[in-house]
Amino acid sequence: MSVTAQADNSQDFAVVIGNEAKELIDATLHGVEAGEIENIAPVSAFDLEKSSVYTVGGGVTVVTVPLHGDYSLPSNVTVFFDEDNTVLQTNEMLVTKNEAGNFRVETYLNGSVVKSVDTDRPYITDEEMLAEEPVNSGVQPNSVGAVATCLGAVLGIGGTAAYIIAVACGGSCAVPTPVTAPICAACIGAYALLGGGAIAGAVACFNYL
Repeated sequence: MSVTAQADNSQDFAVVIGNEAKELIDATLHGVEAGEIENIAPVSAFDLEKSSVYTVGGGVTVVTVPLHGDYSLPSNVTVFFDEDNTVLQTNEMLVTKNEAGNFRVETYLNGSVVKSVDTDRPYITDEEMLAEEPVNSGVQPNSVGAVATCLGAVLGIGGTAAYIIAVACGGSCAVPTPVTAPICAACIGAYALLGGGAIAGAVACFNYL
């Protein structure tokens, strides 16, 4: 599948604001508290005020709630709703410091672990991550590093954040299909707040895997 075909999959991406967004954020919190949404991260870590809401096509709306506290900047809970505000699925990305002092990236689907990886990248603070210059290093093609370099250029984010996104979103973004493309877009979109870049271009970066 070509880059353009992949990029087209996320053109339905649109930000939702105002009361509509607030209703969905409230629905997310209610769903977690009522046990309707399977989650690993505690509600106390939810940064609800910084949540982002967007439509991804096919009647699906996504709410991404950043996590703070013990979680690193890219961490989030992302909930997919259908047109009736019924929860379709919940994706969580928990980025923490492991015993080796590196970034650990764990991804969950509906409360079940999908991936748990030691990135081998030394842990840095949120402030340090935000202060990093956009990545532009010479890396080998067909690798997570190549994806990270592409993401850094497209989203205007530093190397560490780009690498974490490359690791965390690789599963749903490696071969975007009509089903996984919204999940891929949402996975990247969870971090778009780190930079101002275009989601479609970021999705295309995963061609390097």
